[in-house]
Amino acid sequence: MPKVTAINTETGETQTFKLGYGGNLRQAAIYHGVEVYKGINKYLNCRGMGMCGKCLVEIEPMENVDPQSLIEKLHQVQSNQ
Repeated sequence: MPKVTAINTETGETQTFKLGYGGNLRQAAIYHGVEVYKGINKYLNCRGMGMCGKCLVEIEPMENVDPQSLIEKLHQVQSNQ
């Protein structure tokens, strides 16, 4: 089972938890107490539907994740405009 380490870039605080293959990173992070959203975005977000971009994360190293799906690629292009 993969191990995830979430690092808060503002405070340097880290939190490590395990995530099953095919698991939802956002849901697991929230379950384990990781602050996925900042400020008002705790209340004003799309609840993981991929529409607002408020829960974007950086994953390192990238070879640890599956290639992006078509929906993920389209969402990335849309958010860069």
